[in-house]
Amino acid sequence: MALSFSRDRTRALPFAAEIGALGVVFGDIGTSPLYALKQGVLAVGGTNFLGADVLGLLSLITWSIILSVTVKYVMLVLRADNDGEGGILALVTLLDLHRSALGLRWYLLAAGLLGASMLIGDGVLTPAISVLSAIEGLQVIAPELEHWVVALTVLVLAAIFLSQRLGTERIASFFGPVMLLWFGSLAALGVYGIVQAPQVLAGLDPRHGILLMVAHPGLAGVILGACFLAVTGGEALYADLGHFGRPVIARAWLFVAMPALLLNYFGQGAILLVDPNAVRNPFYDLSPDWFDIPLLFLATAATVIASQSIITGVFSLAKQAIELGYLPPMRIRYTSEHNEQHIYVGRLNWLLMIACIAVVLGFEASERLASAYGIAVAFAMVTTSILFIAQVQRAWGWPAPALWLMATCMLLVDFAFAAANMTKIHDGGWLPLSIAGAIIFVMVSWRRGLEGVVAQQVRFTEPLDSFVARKDRVNDVESPRTAIFLSRAGAMTPVALSRMADLLKVRFEKAVIVSVWIAARPRVSVEDRVKVTTLNEGFVRVDLRFGYMQQIDVPSVLGPALSARGIDPDAAIYVIGHERIIPPDEVTKIKDVVAHVFAFLARNAERSVDRFGLPRARTVEIGYPVKL
Repeated sequence: MALSFSRDRTRALPFAAEIGALGVVFGDIGTSPLYALKQGVLAVGGTNFLGADVLGLLSLITWSIILSVTVKYVMLVLRADNDGEGGILALVTLLDLHRSALGLRWYLLAAGLLGASMLIGDGVLTPAISVLSAIEGLQVIAPELEHWVVALTVLVLAAIFLSQRLGTERIASFFGPVMLLWFGSLAALGVYGIVQAPQVLAGLDPRHGILLMVAHPGLAGVILGACFLAVTGGEALYADLGHFGRPVIARAWLFVAMPALLLNYFGQGAILLVDPNAVRNPFYDLSPDWFDIPLLFLATAATVIASQSIITGVFSLAKQAIELGYLPPMRIRYTSEHNEQHIYVGRLNWLLMIACIAVVLGFEASERLASAYGIAVAFAMVTTSILFIAQVQRAWGWPAPALWLMATCMLLVDFAFAAANMTKIHDGGWLPLSIAGAIIFVMVSWRRGLEGVVAQQVRFTEPLDSFVARKDRVNDVESPRTAIFLSRAGAMTPVALSRMADLLKVRFEKAVIVSVWIAARPRVSVEDRVKVTTLNEGFVRVDLRFGYMQQIDVPSVLGPALSARGIDPDAAIYVIGHERIIPPDEVTKIKDVVAHVFAFLARNAERSVDRFGLPRARTVEIGYPVKL
């Protein structure tokens, strides 16, 4: 979920888009063979496993990939796009859940926020387990270097996060070819292993998976949770829909990624049948000795790409949440002149880096970290299914029997995986749940705080039409300048304008009231972006609309509209209000805690002058207290 390739640029060569998709969409799920089957074998007893156990694990992994990724995402969910964009927040906006009036649909919004928070938390765990699993190849190749695994992992992770500020556009073109080489190596190694024990192909039979669960009823949840690691990253197919489109993603999955993954899993299973000691690391034990070192470097490169994709995907998700009003504004730097989806969120990047390195230092081994990994993605998949079913019911017109059949099958699989991952709570699963809980609390606090600020502003001021019609300001001092006021609520008078008129007795020759609205779609066309309404000879109201994926640059969009009406935008000053949030003195209820959290977030949020790209030299901020 993350990096973006221009579709026009990928049309230059045959299958260039599909190769690009390999580097962007499938980095996470593509590195699952590093640890998924190993964790499954450990779940059934480690070195005491039987051949039937291996076949059962391969059966569960195979049908998990088919049902959760191919059927659910490729065949169904990818069709639910919002103007070509996908992801959990695309479903939230499709269902119009980000509006205030939800009624009985509040549980759908709760599901959407839960899924978004889980995916943001996944930005901590995915880089940690992916890079750590790759570096652990040293334990097989050079056991004497085993004590360097954690240190090298931390160095690689630090390099990944520190390089984010440089942007990814230049290096992103290499991601696809590297991942194509990776998937080719996975497939070749898989064939190499299968040739040594062809009987492993019996694992394609789903009955072996059922028999494994029956044979180990007490371990069924742990086994299913381990097998789920093979499909983590499936959510990226939907999240990156807008970068490539459904046909490209489907072809890359069906003809490259899925066959390579299945071949490698069966190759690892064959090696386990031949040599049970390979359980220490079946991925690297599958490799011929001469290929160990190149495979270590290739695996590290693949995990770097997977980490890069999830990190920039978190940036993108956070930006959407900011624009929809669920996270405080943070400074966003656009790292590409050609694609506004290439962004860098510095504050979030540092938080992710610190948390990711702390996770590696705390767990130290991928097999321990695997207990924490997976639960976030499992719950994200559940929430995606819930919102997708609601969208099908709302917009697709399916007959009720077909809808209920799809909903039952989809949720049965997703809830089974979620329940299986709940068995990991005591061994580390508490970590992603804690991260997600903290993020949800921040989202709710910010949203509730904004609603409280708007309610207070209504008490500070009056409807804009009433303010314009007032006659008691004719004797106020008139400034010859044009002033542009930013309004949080377009129908109300901006607090800054009201206070200048009431306290300073100042009016302007021209006052432009600008409201910035975020549409429920990723992009708004130039034709639909500006609406100008002349209230009288001294007041003009302008409504600006941006998509939740677009860069908000108010002067560049507002300037031409003002010039067309004889107003010089370069001579105008911007006047914005700045709320000083005053939380309750005493904390006795949960809403008081929420108010204090909101006040802290507001103090540290990006200022409007920076968020909207206003010229600092011509911007005046008027502060005023808001007591919650």
